[in-house]
Amino acid sequence: MQTRRTFLVSTVAAGAVLAAPAIVRAKPFDNVTLTLNGFGGDFDRIMKETVADPLKAETGLDVTYAPGGSSAAVAKTIATPDNPPFDIVLCDSPSVPELIKADMIDPVTPDKVPNVANLLPGLPEFGQHGVPFMISSSVITYNTEETQTPIASYADLARPDLEGRVALFNLENTGGVLYLLAMAEANGGGIDNIDPAFAALERIKPNIVTLTSSTVSLIQLFEQREATAGALWNGRVFAMQNAGQPMAMVAPSEGIYSLMSYYNPIKGTKHPEAVATYLNKALSDEAIGAIANFFRYGPTTTVDLPKAVADTIITFGPEGRAKIKTLDWTKIAEKRSGWIERFNRTMA
Repeated sequence: MQTRRTFLVSTVAAGAVLAAPAIVRAKPFDNVTLTLNGFGGDFDRIMKETVADPLKAETGLDVTYAPGGSSAAVAKTIATPDNPPFDIVLCDSPSVPELIKADMIDPVTPDKVPNVANLLPGLPEFGQHGVPFMISSSVITYNTEETQTPIASYADLARPDLEGRVALFNLENTGGVLYLLAMAEANGGGIDNIDPAFAALERIKPNIVTLTSSTVSLIQLFEQREATAGALWNGRVFAMQNAGQPMAMVAPSEGIYSLMSYYNPIKGTKHPEAVATYLNKALSDEAIGAIANFFRYGPTTTVDLPKAVADTIITFGPEGRAKIKTLDWTKIAEKRSGWIERFNRTMA
């Protein structure tokens, strides 16, 4: 029988248990911080929401996105191999060969990053170096209210009705390199024979109102109708459409020429396991799907997308992926400076 004394003792004991502080279990990456160069703006926001914040809650990992361009991040990393400033470097296809040549990228394998198995077959351009997470493609765009006849190819930009109405990237922007290669290969040339591309550019030249390295400047020209046709990144055309601009997006008949954006795990990181965990989360359906949904750039994995989203991404699905051209970025890097010099002379 419970006496008053035993009741009081048991009540006090129970109260002590309830009042005791909860035991805080350590997480695997408490007090660990990874540093990445960010792409800025909405991209960093999406990465924080779909990768960094969940990893903080699940593992204790902190992630810092440092401002600055990817070219600067690549240069800083190569310049300081014994103490790299980043654990992971984000950059596009043209810069990855620089990191590989400097032996700064740790290979990525499915045993370390299981979600690598979800990458589309044959998609990575550099084997086990770098993890692609986004496909950006050069497309034809034109103002449907200002252009009577649809434009289907880069060659169409030479049409007489487009005189003084075409805006293009120069070759300082990789978008310019992509349409240059498209015109070369469509006319019997290629990386090793760029002459046909420059012949095609000569035909387009009378129609060009502006050549620029700036994506923002090119968009402004289209929005202000100072130019009504040209080539632009597919995600940027979608953004204009979404803002109500009457700009068409056309996969050029010459083919879809693209670059990819990569996560590159840097050799010498003090936290290789945390890096692998980050990469795995960054390849999750949530992260890859969020990028595709917001920007409408192509996903690099087998993620499912709503039809309304998938239909606006030109590289999505087997048919879209089949149109993507394979490019040798190492060879392009070797020849690009010469192409730029010739472009500047030809288009002056």
